Amino acid sequence: MLRVATFNVNSIRSRLHIVIPWIREHKPDILCLQETKVADKNFPESEFHRIGYHVVFSGSKGRNGVAIVSKKEPEEFDSGLDGNDRDRLLRAVIDGITVINIYAPQGQSLDSPMFRYKLDWYKRFKNYLENLNLSNHILICGDFNVAPEEIDVHNPKRLKNHVCFHEDVRKAFKEILSLGFVDIFRKHHPDDRQYTFFDYRVRNAVEKGLGWRVDHILATESLAERSVDCYIDMNSRLREKPSDHTVLVADFEV
Repeated sequence: MLRVATFNVNSIRSRLHIVIPWIREHKPDILCLQETKVADKNFPESEFHRIGYHVVFSGSKGRNGVAIVSKKEPEEFDSGLDGNDRDRLLRAVIDGITVINIYAPQGQSLDSPMFRYKLDWYKRFKNYLENLNLSNHILICGDFNVAPEEIDVHNPKRLKNHVCFHEDVRKAFKEILSLGFVDIFRKHHPDDRQYTFFDYRVRNAVEKGLGWRVDHILATESLAERSVDCYIDMNSRLREKPSDHTVLVADFEV
């Protein structure tokens, strides 16, 4: 059994009280972290080594940042997209499986240069994937900052022009799937309204179910066939001083 999880921690050093106990309890083989918000020299690497895990990371102070935690040491790893965005994409080969951890741009607003950057980032990411051998076992995990379908947001009519639900970003997500990737959560929960993100600014967002499903685990078809379960762990969002995201977990028979 292979257990893979993804978690936008919104600062790894502020969330160690959640991440380390979660690893001890759930024992993932691979855990992808986003928004680590720490320069590489200050990443708390020793905390993961202390519990018997390897970790590779690429980040910058105060923003973005990605890390891959694993039981087995990565055979290789690198970061960046076209030589840029080192704090938004990290790739590792672990036990023969290519794991790509992403923190896609949020976009700010439709009239912002950051939204154009987001759409361009997805085009570059698609080109990046097209240069891989997609017949291999490949996982893409992370915060995509895209809710793909109406079922993935709590109020699709009101949010239709939000940068994480606009038709252009939803189209970009579908173009990634069209390369031969499967949305593992939707494979196992085709009709469920469950969310991975609950905004801090929305009062009682969790209790009221005012969330978004913007964190995803995608797999190439050869690996998706081996998936046996995928679920959202809400307990991580209910802890003291939580991230605004939850943990998404997928299990595979390999």
